[in-house]
Amino acid sequence: MAWGGFTAAELEWQYNPRETVPDFMTHFERFVKLSDETRVQLGGKIDVRYGDGPKETMDIFMASDPGAPVHVFFHGGYWRSQDKKDYAFVARDLVAAGFTVICPNYDLCPDVTVADITEEAVRAIAYIYQHIEEFNGDRDRISISGHSAGGQIVARLATHDWTETLGDAMPFEAIVPISGVFDLEPIRHTTINDDVRLDEASAADNSPMLDGVPLDARLMVVVGGNESPEFVRQSDAYGAYCGSAGLKVSVYKAWGANHFTVLEEVFLGTGSLFGTLKRFLLP
Repeated sequence: MAWGGFTAAELEWQYNPRETVPDFMTHFERFVKLSDETRVQLGGKIDVRYGDGPKETMDIFMASDPGAPVHVFFHGGYWRSQDKKDYAFVARDLVAAGFTVICPNYDLCPDVTVADITEEAVRAIAYIYQHIEEFNGDRDRISISGHSAGGQIVARLATHDWTETLGDAMPFEAIVPISGVFDLEPIRHTTINDDVRLDEASAADNSPMLDGVPLDARLMVVVGGNESPEFVRQSDAYGAYCGSAGLKVSVYKAWGANHFTVLEEVFLGTGSLFGTLKRFLLP
């Protein structure tokens, strides 16, 4: 058995969405089209640099009015693929609702480690917090979300000691991990680890469920109703883990959504959870 009673093939199916969703390229192509349309519609400040790494840049889609709420989205791709430019569509309807939306990039495995990616994400949030007024944003109304690997990234950001980085306890007030992986140990036993290169110690060190609960934030955990049982279990377990520490946590299953279409349910105005997201971000 590879891990947790699963064979290697079973575990690959559970944790590799390209196995679970055979037509995954159809979804990627739709994301690219929607994102191209979004950039044409919104313009935006593209490739704003927040650090020295090759991919340490972000795309910023500004609200029309100053003092707007801010939402930051970290893309997925199992820390080894994907690019912010293909996820600009998450900004379209949030900007229309009055948000400034920011999509950071980060360097990818195997060129960097998963821990390095967390450090880059910390730099991205620090830059946003320090400069957000330049982009019509309110530093006291920042929220963050991430999809898949991005879910792990935002969960790790929520446990970072921000007093060392910024002198403030927490630069964001709400966290939305979507289809995240919060215990990385099973990833070590899949082909994904060929690039990610986790060992037992680094898997534990980078697992949000072993990293302490978020410091002081509201959580909205989302997973697709048609995702693999392990993805659903990880989201349920993370929600229970944070809730047991007394944090306010809501876990949502996007009915009928797979690992990719869940993003449309959350971020597009026609999605089943878009209204819920807006209410959560602006309580």
